Amino acid sequence: MAEFVQEYAALRWSVVVAFLCASAIVVVRLVTPSAAGAMPCPAGDAQAEYARRCDNSIDSDGSNTCHESDAAHLIMCLVMLTMLVFPAGANPLALRGVLTAITVVFAVLLLGRIAEWHSESRAMPADRMVALGYHVVAAGAMLYAMSGHRDGGHGGGPEPGPALVLAMLFAVDAVVAIVAVSAGWRYHWLGHPAGRVLSSAIVPHVVMDVGTAYMLIAVVYG
Repeated sequence: MAEFVQEYAALRWSVVVAFLCASAIVVVRLVTPSAAGAMPCPAGDAQAEYARRCDNSIDSDGSNTCHESDAAHLIMCLVMLTMLVFPAGANPLALRGVLTAITVVFAVLLLGRIAEWHSESRAMPADRMVALGYHVVAAGAMLYAMSGHRDGGHGGGPEPGPALVLAMLFAVDAVVAIVAVSAGWRYHWLGHPAGRVLSSAIVPHVVMDVGTAYMLIAVVYG
């Protein structure tokens, strides 16, 4: 991976800038509840439905937050920034350990939410479950991308076929998100609010899709 990343420096630093922008967006969303949604939050029952679909909880003042998805995006952005800024210096064993821990935590969180919804005898919000599942898959994909790498990021790596299939799936999801915005759909299929402009929820998701696809391609051709 290191060779590919270092050879195409312009592409590498473009992806770095994209991850930095996505990180800034999710930090703002985490510390500023009113920034958690780019579209106006409706009132009453519509507000509850909006919150449910976007991983949100409604605060006492009526604002809403997407802390789970935003925190997951931020963690993954920081890990992938480390891999891009230090392609030859990052220790593959350490990265695999971090990615393994992240994947396990995301999976436990997903299972915990499923158990919580069942124990409270209420309908399981499918969009929220899929959004958490997305982060499990993204973390697992990056863990797979790092499989077989030796020190310095040289040699080894995953099988090209599955890695390219995963890259294609993430690229397709990014296209779906952009189409959702262009078509004016109220929600992206993973539950993020779309609207007629790129929302603060959709932008980090698209960046994560494109960045993950880029990293998977880098490990195949690097």
